[in-house]
Amino acid sequence: MPKMWKNLKHYLKKEKLMSISQFLVMTVTFLLLGIFIEVVAVSQTMLKYLEDQTQITVFFKDDFGEDKIFPFKDSLATDPRVLEVNYISKERALEIFKETNKDEPVLLESVSASILPASLEIKTKKISDLEPLANELQGKEGVEEVRFYKDVVDRFRSTSNTVYIIGFVLVAIFFVVSYSIIISSLRNVINSRGQELEIMKLVGASDSYVKNPFIYQGVFFSLISSVAASLIILLIGLGEDKSGVFSEGLSLGFLSHVFINPMIFSLILSFILILSGFLLGYFGSNAAVKKYLKY
Repeated sequence: MPKMWKNLKHYLKKEKLMSISQFLVMTVTFLLLGIFIEVVAVSQTMLKYLEDQTQITVFFKDDFGEDKIFPFKDSLATDPRVLEVNYISKERALEIFKETNKDEPVLLESVSASILPASLEIKTKKISDLEPLANELQGKEGVEEVRFYKDVVDRFRSTSNTVYIIGFVLVAIFFVVSYSIIISSLRNVINSRGQELEIMKLVGASDSYVKNPFIYQGVFFSLISSVAASLIILLIGLGEDKSGVFSEGLSLGFLSHVFINPMIFSLILSFILILSGFLLGYFGSNAAVKKYLKY
């Protein structure tokens, strides 16, 4: 260990610019990875919220009274695809209209309950059931119009997928760059100490005695960079937690009913980043040692 710190201190003094560049690029790499995972979790949470809010609204004709609407509602409630059915009367529709347009007094004067349609708001257990159910309801007796805003969810999902692709590509590029920097920096160190290493081998130094300081150096830079990125991610998680925006927690796409507190999610993410830092440093430095020491 003392030899490792001595070699590292020597390298930092000799290659200040290279050390700073290596630290910055690798920190950006792990920060990008952390933000990418954070964006995926946030977008999945928003998508889950949108899916929960998406519903079918069935508007009825004026001559289709409550004596026919209620049996219609009861039959829908027994459908295994349906999660919840709520009846909105003409009077309740007027209350909602007034609340929505309370800043438009002129508009409110011209609207009465009689001109607003009664409706049913239907939520399904799965978002995939919305469209077929809406199509079935279109031709039912007394139904004037069927609306559901699946296109909003589809647009958001499409945007999220684009963000995922761009984020994944950026993370992959920066990981390749970081891996290359580890190898390049160790190559320079090995080349500059070529004669010293040869002498060490001649006097009987073992392969591990010669190799380990270089591996420690690669791991050190990678771990320090991942820790720096983790601190930023923890600050982001603290901000999300304090803001209360994700009071229910962050959702994970593959576990749709599981929500994790933003701060706990950031702690888990920090652990992943630090583990990634160790693995990148270890494998990168090992590759450089095998390539340039040749023993």
